[in-house]
Amino acid sequence: MIDKEAALEVKKHGLDAIKSLSQALSACENKCAPEDFVRIKRAVFSMGRIETELLAIVYVAYPELDDLV
Repeated sequence: MIDKEAALEVKKHGLDAIKSLSQALSACENKCAPEDFVRIKRAVFSMGRIETELLAIVYVAYPELDDLV
């Protein structure tokens, strides 16, 4: 099991990554060709994997760290 200190760091970096990817998508919205926006949007949806795969490890080990529960 991941230790709590590492879990907190993983959570922070995971949430920072999601925030950065969301900002990247917003930065190009209505500022690039529609087909490029679709490709960027598809790539940015990797943030869903951050939530379901990376942060899930943290939240299973330490449910109290999940702010959405």
